Amino acid sequence: MITSVKKTGTVHSINISPKGFYEGFLLKSGKNVVQVNLAKEHLHSLADGWPSDREIAVEVEEEESWGSPAHEVFKLVRVLDNGGRKAEKYDRPPGKFSGRIERLNYALHGEVNGGILDSGDFLHLKPEDAQAVGLTVGMAVEARGRTKPMPVGHFVIEADEVNGTVIGHPKEKKKNAR
Repeated sequence: MITSVKKTGTVHSINISPKGFYEGFLLKSGKNVVQVNLAKEHLHSLADGWPSDREIAVEVEEEESWGSPAHEVFKLVRVLDNGGRKAEKYDRPPGKFSGRIERLNYALHGEVNGGILDSGDFLHLKPEDAQAVGLTVGMAVEARGRTKPMPVGHFVIEADEVNGTVIGHPKEKKKNAR
């Protein structure tokens, strides 16, 4: 039997899916940080605009993790208390990108899968590519690749190259091999 528990803390950061939707957030309570993944029906809007300094309370269930998660991973059951506000919107042209990594982004299973640039854009990488590039907070990056818009006016960057390192896209390679 799966039991739910209450978690209270501040939203440390929002995790973004490769498709540009919010898929969860890191919740910080004291020195502890846990990852809370959103249910599929909430991927497009639930975390929209949650500021990183607002205290929230959520009901969560433990989620089965795989890989090497950096923290405990939970699934959101429901929000108990949230006073969120709307995020600012602005446009940024697609193409080449540069900036500093403000924070790392984590896949649903807890591994680093990219970083959020100081512009707010999401540099998406596979976990193995994030390791190959040596992605760290504060790192300066020069990237190029395809982009997809996110709901709040930023872009997901599907990088082809980061700081001179060519990034592999297994799906693309399979399509082009035919």
